[in-house]
Amino acid sequence: MIINYYSNGEYYRTPMQIRRDQWILWGLVRCRAWMIIPIAVVSQFCLGSLYAWSIFNKPIDAHIFGNSEANRAHITFYIALGMLGTSGAMFGPWIESHSPRMCAILAAGVFFAGHCTAALGLACKEIGMLYFGYGFIGGIGLGIGYVTTIDAVIKWYPSSRGFASGLAVSGFGSGAVAFSNINAALLRAFTVPQAFAVLGAINLVVMFLCALLMRPPPPDHNLPGVALEMMDQSLTDINHLNMQSVQQTIKGKSATVGGQTITVGSNSGDPVLIITLSQALSSVDFWLLWVAFFVNLVFGVVIISNLASMSTNMFGTDIPAPVTMIVTIEGVFNAGGRLLMGWISDWTGRRRTFLFVISLQIVIVACLISVLPQQSFWPFVVLVWLATLCYGGGVGVIAATLADMFGAPNMSACHGIMLTGWSVAAIGGGITYTGVVGSLTGKGGYTLSDPYVYVVNQYWILSLLICGWIALLLIRITPRERLFPSVRGQVFCHTFVGITIRLVRGTKQHGLHDYEFLCATIGDAGSTHDIESSGSINSTDIAPGSKGLNTRLEEINLGAHNALARLDFDPASVNNANETVTISTYTNNEPSGAKQASEAFNYVAQDRKSVTSAVLAAEGSFVQLMCSTPPVRWCVVLFNRWRLEVVSAEEVTTVWRMYLSCALLASADSEN
Repeated sequence: MIINYYSNGEYYRTPMQIRRDQWILWGLVRCRAWMIIPIAVVSQFCLGSLYAWSIFNKPIDAHIFGNSEANRAHITFYIALGMLGTSGAMFGPWIESHSPRMCAILAAGVFFAGHCTAALGLACKEIGMLYFGYGFIGGIGLGIGYVTTIDAVIKWYPSSRGFASGLAVSGFGSGAVAFSNINAALLRAFTVPQAFAVLGAINLVVMFLCALLMRPPPPDHNLPGVALEMMDQSLTDINHLNMQSVQQTIKGKSATVGGQTITVGSNSGDPVLIITLSQALSSVDFWLLWVAFFVNLVFGVVIISNLASMSTNMFGTDIPAPVTMIVTIEGVFNAGGRLLMGWISDWTGRRRTFLFVISLQIVIVACLISVLPQQSFWPFVVLVWLATLCYGGGVGVIAATLADMFGAPNMSACHGIMLTGWSVAAIGGGITYTGVVGSLTGKGGYTLSDPYVYVVNQYWILSLLICGWIALLLIRITPRERLFPSVRGQVFCHTFVGITIRLVRGTKQHGLHDYEFLCATIGDAGSTHDIESSGSINSTDIAPGSKGLNTRLEEINLGAHNALARLDFDPASVNNANETVTISTYTNNEPSGAKQASEAFNYVAQDRKSVTSAVLAAEGSFVQLMCSTPPVRWCVVLFNRWRLEVVSAEEVTTVWRMYLSCALLASADSEN
C-alpha cells in the first residue's frame, strides 16, 4: 500500500473541473498565471510566522514556569519545523493527486487548529499541550500549506521555475520580519493564550481566502516529464532514401532508455523523459540532493532560532543595535536570498547556484571561527546575515531543481520528502547545538558569554558543509548526465559542473565506435588505434551498400583529435580537410528476418552484420551526423591499463543527440 502510494500521484480532472478551474471569483474573472504569485506569497507569508517564534520564547517560559530563563518554549519551534518536513513527505503524493484549492483549505484549517490547541495549553499552563498543539498539529498545517503553494507556482511557470518559486518562498521569509512586530503587538495587547488565539484567527482568514483563489494550470501547461535536449540538432533520418528530419519521424513514438521511457509529442516532435515517482525517489541523485539541502539548512536553522540569545549573551545588553533590528534584518536577508538565488538559478543553472551558496557558507563559517573569539559585534552580525542569505537561497532553489530533475508531475511528492531534510536539520541540528552548549557550560565550566561555546559548534557545521559541497558535485542534474551512453570497458563516468570525465579499461581508442550502442556488431573485429594516432579516410574506403563494410571499418583511423566524424548523405562526398572527415554509408534495403532488440540502441537485423559509422540501422534507415568541427578528447594513460578521458562538450552533445535519435528511430522503424 505504501509503495503504491509513493509510486503515482497524478491529478486527474474531469472536463467540467478543468473548465471550472479556468475561473476565479465565482466565474467572473479568468485565472491567469500572474495571479497565482501574489496568492502564493501571501499564503507563505502567513506560514512564515513560524520564524518569528523567538518573540514568544521568554513570555511563554515566564507564563508557564514563572521564569523567563527556563529555556523550554524554544523546543516548540524545532518540533514545528520537524513536522513541516515530515508532513510534507507524508502528504506529498496526496497533494499531487488533489486540487491545490482543497489542499490549501486543509492547510489553513489544520494550522488554525494548532494555534487553538496551543492557546488551550497555555491557558492550562501545560507545556506538553503547547508542543502538541503548535509543534505537532501546527507543523502538519505548515507542511501541507508550504508544499501546496510552491507546487502550484512551479506548475504555472515552467519556463522560469527558479524565479517563481523563489518569489513565492520569499513570502515565508518575509513573514518573520512582519510577524516579529505583529507578535510583539499582540503580546502587549493580550495575554499569551489570547495572543495565540488571535494570531491563529488572522492566519486562518488570510490563508482561507487565498485558498479559495488557488487554481492548477491547464492540463497541457506542463510537459509530462523532463524535456530532453534535441533542439537545433543536426541529425537527419534517411528512411528508404527519403530524407526527413528526426523530429518528423519520431513524432508520437516512444522508446526505453536505461529503464526509463522517452515519449515524443505527436505535435512538437520533442522528446520527453517520463520519470515515475518511484524512480525519482529511488534515484541516488535525489538522495545526494537531499544531503546537500540538509547541509545548507543546518546553519541557518540553528542561527535563526538562537541569534537573539547569542547576541545578548556574548555582547551584553549594551550592543550597538537593538536585537529586534538585528533579527528583522536577518529576516530580510532570508527572504532576499530565496528570491535572488531562485532568479539567478534560471540563468546560471541550479547546480552552479547551489554550489555558490554552499561555497559561500563554507567561507562564512570559517570566518566566524576566527571572528567569534575576538567578540567583534558588526563582523559577527554581517557574517550571520550573509549566512542567512545562503540559507534562504538553498530553500529558493530546491523546488525548481526537483522539477527540472524529475518533472513537474513528481514535484509535490519529491519536494515533500526533500523537506524532511529541513526536519532533520531543525531537530538534529537544534539538539546537537543545544547539547554542545549544555555540555560546555555544565561540565566544561564555560559560560554562555564565552565565545568558545559557539566556536565549537562551527566546527561540526563546517564539516557538514564540506560533505554537502562534495555531494553537489556528484549529483547528475540533467537526463543527459544520468543516461549518457557508456563506452566499451567503461569503469566510471561523471559530469562535474559541465565537464565529463570517464575512466576506461584499456589504452586504445576507437573513435566514435568506443560507444557501445554504435559498436554492437563490430565486436573484436573493430579497429583499434593508439590514442596518439591520427589519420584520414579516402573516398575508396567505403562504398554504399558495401558488403565489405566491416573490413573497411577496421582500416578507418579516427584518432584522438578526430573522435567523431562528419556523416553526409552523399556517399561520394568525402572531404579530407583537417577540420572535418566525411563518411557516408547505409545498409542494404532488402527485407530481412526477425529483428533483435535488447534495447532500442542495439537494434539490428538478426541476419545482418553491416553497420554505419553513426548508427545501427535497419531496413534502409540511417542517421547522418553533421559535426562542423571534430570534437577533441583529452586522454591520460594510467599504469598502462586504464585511460582517463576528458570528453569535450561537443562530443557529449553530439553523441547524446545520436543516442536519443537512434532509440526513437529504431522504435519508429519497428512500428512501421
